[in-house]
Amino acid sequence: MYLFKKKDGSLTQAPETFDQNNPGWDELKDVEEVLLVSKVLIPQIKLVPKPVKPTQPEKKNELESKQAKKR
Repeated sequence: MYLFKKKDGSLTQAPETFDQNNPGWDELKDVEEVLLVSKVLIPQIKLVPKPVKPTQPEKKNELESKQAKKR
């Protein structure tokens, strides 16, 4: 895939008729650079499970065990 970087800074996709070995100089009048895109990266989402939150009774047990250790 080829992209044309024009003199005004915009990027446009090269037409399918574009040939790198024999470019049409008429269509390259306002083009500053011809860029070759070899890879197209697609953003992906990583799914992560939610951490398990302790329930209220477990917290009470933890507090009781801490108080028992202090005694």
